[in-house]
Amino acid sequence: MALTPLDRTRLASNLARVRERIAAACSGCGRAPESVLLVAVTKYAHAPYARALLDLGQLDLGENRVQHLLELDTGLVESPRPRWHMIGHLQKNKVKAVGPRLFALHTLDSESLATRLAGTREGLAPLQVYVQLKLATGALERAGVAEEGLDSLWAQASTLTGLKTLGLMGLPPRGTPEEARPHFRRLRAQAARLEAGGLSMGMTSDLEVAIEEGATVVRVGQALLEGLSDDARLP
Repeated sequence: MALTPLDRTRLASNLARVRERIAAACSGCGRAPESVLLVAVTKYAHAPYARALLDLGQLDLGENRVQHLLELDTGLVESPRPRWHMIGHLQKNKVKAVGPRLFALHTLDSESLATRLAGTREGLAPLQVYVQLKLATGALERAGVAEEGLDSLWAQASTLTGLKTLGLMGLPPRGTPEEARPHFRRLRAQAARLEAGGLSMGMTSDLEVAIEEGATVVRVGQALLEGLSDDARLP
């Protein structure tokens, strides 16, 4: 099974358009386009969609759900192979199954999770990790570590030989791109304090603002699916 020729053409166009948006945002704030990594989110799509992304040179793929990642990875046996980024909450009981397959985890939120992940990397390159900082509170609260626990988690993860701590990740409360800006700035300030260079922040709707505020990774899904038929999507 593969994408239809029309879907493949649309996907190629969407991918080029997202890359153009990244380049334009970088140009506008004096950054090099290669300073921002695009992670293409596959959680809404079938395996042929992921295969088409790989064939188009988009090797960094992001998944929210462990089971879908495992299913996709099992089917993507031909070269080129994906570099999997886990961008959703990772339950500790799923670490053994998925840990060895990951290139990066963007949602590290506890010391126990860090220890378990490090234990899955024997004989493998260290897992690149971003500590997820909780940016919302109360009813808007999302996953992540609270600011008061950030230093302890960062210090512990940085000592584990199976992990490579790159920086921070955050999900601002739902709102406009400009409403997200102060949350991105807060994340950047915490990363600077930790002397961490990586910032995983920004999605389809707000990637330009995220890049202006220092994002080194943007995670994009919906913009890549625009105009594709239902055959390319999960039901």
